[in-house]
Amino acid sequence: MSETRPLLPTGRFSNILLATECSEFSRSAEELSAALAKLFSGRVTAMHMLFANPEYEALAPEQTKKQEISALQSTNRVKQWMEDQGVGCTVDIRRGVHPHQEIIDAAVDSDADLVVMGRRGRRGLARWMVGDATARVVAQAPCKVLVVPRGSVMWRTAILLTTDGSRYSERAGVVATILAAKSNLPLRVISVVESRSHVARLKLATEAVERVVAHARAAGVEVSGEVVEGHPPMDVIAREVQQCGADLVVGGSHGRTGIERVFLGSVMERLIGRVSCPVLAIKGG
Repeated sequence: MSETRPLLPTGRFSNILLATECSEFSRSAEELSAALAKLFSGRVTAMHMLFANPEYEALAPEQTKKQEISALQSTNRVKQWMEDQGVGCTVDIRRGVHPHQEIIDAAVDSDADLVVMGRRGRRGLARWMVGDATARVVAQAPCKVLVVPRGSVMWRTAILLTTDGSRYSERAGVVATILAAKSNLPLRVISVVESRSHVARLKLATEAVERVVAHARAAGVEVSGEVVEGHPPMDVIAREVQQCGADLVVGGSHGRTGIERVFLGSVMERLIGRVSCPVLAIKGG
């Protein structure tokens, strides 16, 4: 990274897709979507999914219609709330079998810069957005993905960036710098190595941290960086979150071990269930 490097497309937050079940379990995701839209002068598409059951729909068309009307009313309430906050909002009601695929399709159709979704819930869409479904959205969405635990608020303390020097991590460094600058928050940059005795890996990690730190300082962001030793990486990152009080974690969706593959089980995907703050996974381009 350098001061003159142009901003990558992944630095945009102008078009946000909110996957919501229109309940208290999605409230934090809704609030963060609105806050980001206001911060970046963007807009939100509130997407709600109904589960498809062709046999039931054929036997009970009136009940199916009632479900659709109820879903539209609930999502319109989210839309109205967004507009009351000064955020433009569009409603997208979808019917399908697989929540992750409907979210991915909605992101493609709306040309979203960011998908925001809740991490936990007990019914509807949020009930499915745990584990495998969440991981699939993170792995397969065409844009950044922000996973928001219930009770989260807009970051106020610090942003933690984890990097390994991969192209995904390089983009994450750009995004984390933009967010830190916009939010006027300090940025903590770490790269995790299993052992400092691995000279080649240590060199890559050190260079990765130095690049982000130099980029952030050039942007006027208060920043600190360090190579941290430990294993497994998600445990080390989770510990760093607690130690620095970070209320947002940013990282590449896949690192050097999976840079050219779409697969489930990356460090960022596993980290989602380990920390109590939002996790922002950055995709490659």
